Amino acid sequence: MKAAIHQPHYLPWLGYMDKMAKADKFIILDEVQLTDRSPMVRNKFWGFNGKEEMLSLSIQKKGYREKMAKDIKLFEIRQVQDRHRKYFEYNYKRAAFYEEIMGQLQPIFEKPYENLIDIEMDTVLMIKRCLGIQTQIVYQSELSYDRQSRKSDLMQALSSAVGADIYISGNGARKYMDEESFAREGIRVAYQKFSYPVYSQFGRKEFVPNLSSLDMLFHLGIEEAGKVFWDNVEKGKECI
Repeated sequence: MKAAIHQPHYLPWLGYMDKMAKADKFIILDEVQLTDRSPMVRNKFWGFNGKEEMLSLSIQKKGYREKMAKDIKLFEIRQVQDRHRKYFEYNYKRAAFYEEIMGQLQPIFEKPYENLIDIEMDTVLMIKRCLGIQTQIVYQSELSYDRQSRKSDLMQALSSAVGADIYISGNGARKYMDEESFAREGIRVAYQKFSYPVYSQFGRKEFVPNLSSLDMLFHLGIEEAGKVFWDNVEKGKECI
C-alpha cells in the first residue's frame, strides 16, 4: 500500500494532486505548524495582465506560530473570498470552461469559514473530485504514532501508522530522508516523478507552468483536464 504525506494547501498546484493520485492513502499534516509564505495559505496564478499573482488567505496572527495547522483561525475571510471570486471573474471569464469551474468554486466563496484548514481542504477536495482522484484522505490527528517524531522519522511513523509498504516522497526531501529507517520498518521510499503537463492557455504567448490546478481546469474543463492529468500521472508511475 502506497502512502504520501503533505500539509493542507489552498488551491493546490498539479504536483500536489499528482502525488495524491499516485498514493492509496494521502495523509494530511494537520498537527504541524504553519509555514510562512507557503502554499498552505496561497497559490500562484497568471493574470490577464500577463503578471504572476499569488492568491493568499489571511490568518489571525496572534500566537499562530505555537498552534497546530488545524487550530489556526482565518482573518477577514469574507473580504478574501470576495476578492478571490472577483479575481477569477476578471482573469478567467474568457477561459472556455469558466462557468463549469466557477460552479465548483462558488460554494467555497459562500461558506462562512473560521478555521484555515477547512477552506484549504475544501479546495483540495474540490480539485480532487474534478480530477477523479479516488485516493483515501487520512488526517495526521486521527493516527496513533510517536508525536515526538520529526522530519524523516515523522514521515516514517505516519507511513507505518497507516500500514504502508511504500512511501512516496517529494524530491525536495531527499536531503533529510533516512531511507534505512524506513527499510527497517518494511517501507520502501519512492520519489515522486512529476513534470508539468502542457495545455492550451487562453491569451498567453508562451505556456506558463507551475500554477494552481484551477488554471488547467478553467482552460480544459473537467473532462479534458482529467484526461491530461491522468496521462501525466501514468508517465511518472515508473518511480514507484
